[in-house]
Amino acid sequence: MFQSLKTFVKVYELKNFTKAAEELYLSQPTISTQILNLEKKLDVTLFTRKGRHEIIPTRDADFLYRRAQSILDNWEDTIETLNNKEKEIVRTKCRIACSNTCGIYFLPNIMKSLLENFPDIDFSLQLMNSEEVVKRLKQNEADLGFIEKIVDTGSLKRSLLNIDQLVLAGNPESSYWLNREEDSGTQFYSDMYVKENNLKPIHIYLNNNEMIAALLKEGIGQTVISQKVVPEGVNWQPLSQKYTRNFYFLAKETQLKERINELEKFIKDRGA
Repeated sequence: MFQSLKTFVKVYELKNFTKAAEELYLSQPTISTQILNLEKKLDVTLFTRKGRHEIIPTRDADFLYRRAQSILDNWEDTIETLNNKEKEIVRTKCRIACSNTCGIYFLPNIMKSLLENFPDIDFSLQLMNSEEVVKRLKQNEADLGFIEKIVDTGSLKRSLLNIDQLVLAGNPESSYWLNREEDSGTQFYSDMYVKENNLKPIHIYLNNNEMIAALLKEGIGQTVISQKVVPEGVNWQPLSQKYTRNFYFLAKETQLKERINELEKFIKDRGA
């Protein structure tokens, strides 16, 4: 039953039997058979076919998906508890997904406190863009998240942790403008500054702040970036209040792991 639920969750998320089979390292007929057996057992239709490859979840599938996530999460927690019982130490795994600036310049500031207060938690930290953070939490591939961009978080719980001040940094004589990818939390503000000031720079595109910081330190280019990212010795100037963004803390609507609930409360109470 648990394997069938895992298969169902993956098919539901990918909306494709072939892709689900690839990710689960199973054959497509095996995937189809598991879904068919699950439909028979529950006496429902979970997916309707649209064309050769596209499938659409039914309302029953929407309902089952939420329940299946909770069931699988609870089962994983049960296994962890039983496996650690003989060691007399019950350890909890916590997967934290972070957007770039939050993961590099915010999370490290609170990790020491988290490790001291939750020594029984094994942390896993991953960097990705804000949209991917939200996706990971919704798909139960992360337990907690930190983002710096306003995105649709759906049913996830969202708390404001800090306000990030953006600045104009770099060599004012440079004709180069350093850009993050389009879905980056800072690129919206960078584009806004260029447009407001009628600039016509030569653009250089980079996919992380560390590369931007390294170029700024070498005197190459300028950009709008978080003040936290500006390397020592690099010129910068403040911008208006509209060049600020929020750091948000995300958590799943329902969390079955007691220690993750306690960790969530600790982070919210601690704040920035």
